[in-house]
Amino acid sequence: MKRLFCLLLAALLAASMCACGAAQTEAAATAAPTEEAVTPAPATPEPTPPPEPVEPTFPAAPEGWAEGYLSFLENNYDIFAALWPEGLTGVGFIDLDLDGMPEMVVFDLGASATLGVQLFDQLDGQVFCVSSVLDSAAGAFGDEHFSPISICTSFFESFRLSRTEEGFCFWVTSANGTLESTWDELVRFGSVDGVLTPESVCGRYLESDPETGLVVQERYTVAGEPSDAASYNAAAAVYSGGEDLGYDAQGVFLWNDMTRYDTTFDGFLAMAQDAAEAYVPLDPY
Repeated sequence: MKRLFCLLLAALLAASMCACGAAQTEAAATAAPTEEAVTPAPATPEPTPPPEPVEPTFPAAPEGWAEGYLSFLENNYDIFAALWPEGLTGVGFIDLDLDGMPEMVVFDLGASATLGVQLFDQLDGQVFCVSSVLDSAAGAFGDEHFSPISICTSFFESFRLSRTEEGFCFWVTSANGTLESTWDELVRFGSVDGVLTPESVCGRYLESDPETGLVVQERYTVAGEPSDAASYNAAAAVYSGGEDLGYDAQGVFLWNDMTRYDTTFDGFLAMAQDAAEAYVPLDPY
């Protein structure tokens, strides 16, 4: 009996030792840190530098451009005198469509708050009237490239050269008015078949009560089509908010030298000759 008791006691001790060993092995396995594969974080890309602004390059004026316009004025002065018997007040030259050939800008006396503008372009030795405040100019000079868009402004510097989201271009705000109504139109200049072409960007007409000054009617256009104020403002912002390149066009007005300029043939031709000499090329811009 005593022998049996000793055998049982030995068996229990052996079982106890096995259990402890197993527990220790499990605990050690639990306590050991698990090594996992670590994926490295992607490298932060270098910021892309903004693109360098494109520097404008404009062609130079062709040889003999001024002589072409002066000959045209000499040969057609009778037409100018018939269309504007009261005389013309200013002449200047601006390369409005950026093709190298300066356009001739002729101011009349105006009929209200601003002066009327006539635009002429030259192609292959021929001069075309492309815009005028007088519709009859189309019949007098030919309507091959005549635009229905007319321009009213009082300064050569009103024609602005800008860098916009659409590229480089000249534009002008044409405007006029009376006590009862005012209108303005933003016009940009392009070229079709090598000839200057004015394009209406947006326009606005406001009619007011002359006694109170309050606006009683307003109309808007975008690209020549009826529109609203928000669309008008958005279209105008493309140009008025563009980068002005600081180009100031030069020309000659009648009142710049009343001893040399007048409304006669000689006085008008003298204005045109001096304006051609005052032309500011686009090359430095």
